[in-house]
Amino acid sequence: MFIQTITVTTSHERELVHHLAEWHSAQCGVAPGYRGARLLSDRDRPDRFVIEATFGSEEEAALNNDRPETVEWSSALRGLATSEPKFADHCIVLDTLPRI
Repeated sequence: MFIQTITVTTSHERELVHHLAEWHSAQCGVAPGYRGARLLSDRDRPDRFVIEATFGSEEEAALNNDRPETVEWSSALRGLATSEPKFADHCIVLDTLPRI
C-alpha cells in the first residue's frame, strides 16, 4: 500500500469535504489503484486539513497523478486553499489498524 498526503489550509471546510467526497464517488474503482481517502482536521489549527489517499502501489499513484481528472481536481483544490497545498508520498512501515 502507498499513501499520498495533501496538507491544505482553507477556511472552506464544507466545500473541501464535498470536493473530496465527489472525487471518491466518481473515481473509486476508476482511478488506478485508488482505495479510498480520509480527511483529517488539525485540532490546534482549525483551518488546516490533511487528505490521506490510499493506493495499491506507488506506481498506480503515479499513473493517477497524470490523469486529466486528477489534474482538474487538484486545480479545484488549489482554488479552495489559502496557500499552496503540500503533497507528500509515504510508504506504510507499520499498520496496526484492524482489517474490516
